[in-house]
Amino acid sequence: MQHTLALLILLLIPAQVVPVPAAATAYQYPPPGRMIDIGGRRLHLNCSGKGSPTVILVAGGSAFSIDWALVQPRVATTTRVCSYDRAGLAWSDSGPADETVEQTINDLHAVLRAAKEKGPYVLVGASIGGIFIRAYQQAFPKEVAGLVFANSANRVGKIVKDKGALLWEFTEGELRSAYPLPPTVVNGPMPTQERAPFDRLSPELRAVRLWLDVRLWEKWDRAKAGPEADLSWRKEFLREFEETDAKEYPLGRLPVLVLSSGPIATESERRSRDVAAARLDFLSSNSAHVTAEGSGHEIHLFQPDVVVEGLTRMVEAVRKQVPLSKTSPK
Repeated sequence: MQHTLALLILLLIPAQVVPVPAAATAYQYPPPGRMIDIGGRRLHLNCSGKGSPTVILVAGGSAFSIDWALVQPRVATTTRVCSYDRAGLAWSDSGPADETVEQTINDLHAVLRAAKEKGPYVLVGASIGGIFIRAYQQAFPKEVAGLVFANSANRVGKIVKDKGALLWEFTEGELRSAYPLPPTVVNGPMPTQERAPFDRLSPELRAVRLWLDVRLWEKWDRAKAGPEADLSWRKEFLREFEETDAKEYPLGRLPVLVLSSGPIATESERRSRDVAAARLDFLSSNSAHVTAEGSGHEIHLFQPDVVVEGLTRMVEAVRKQVPLSKTSPK
């Protein structure tokens, strides 16, 4: 599925081919978790393990709950952990404004309440999931015990009428002017294989993931694409920039763990709006940065051990009410 909005740091790497399942149906690939009604729509929520805090895994753009398969079972040995699919992705029903920040955080709040999954929550955001977990914490601060960012969205770019720029550098009017999408924007060929890092999933999950990718490709409709998600993401990025510009450690002592392929940002990167993730290390006075050296974008697939160790630290810090600096990898 081709998008005009892309995470510029994503790489396409050839991987093992998984044949497209023949005549696959929802009955052949049922959701591994529960379908939860949130008021006329159902979202897929997959929870396992016991204990508190409850870890909530939020996937990146066009990604699925099963992408956490190398992390979730191991975290479940320590505490309660849930992965889910946002509206319009995998088994979850579409909503009126899919992938907007507003719908996403309200949907997550609703599905956790409907499923009776108890807080407090440690929210984990991969890639664009980072802006969703920050927005959730702002909307429902009493529910959130900690935030974990895994290579969260850093440079989100878009091309509007031959002008390429970072999303937040466009005006609202410019973003609206990109729609309806012109005929030159096409869906591209149907997916026929799962590329790296998804080849790290089991053969069974790769087959399911390819089926989900094909379903997503099939339902893409240029005529129905609109600026809502672009505008919502732009608004949230700007809010987050303003939040960190206005106050040192805007989240106080809330535990914040940053998992990144690169080192902690420099002071100049922190003050710049050329990158977004550089500010994450300075959200809280109770934070830690872990560098996943050599990892690709999806750390939870390239180096799941790093994510599991980080979540173990976060759970320990929340349970014992100690700073992240007082915890260490197991």
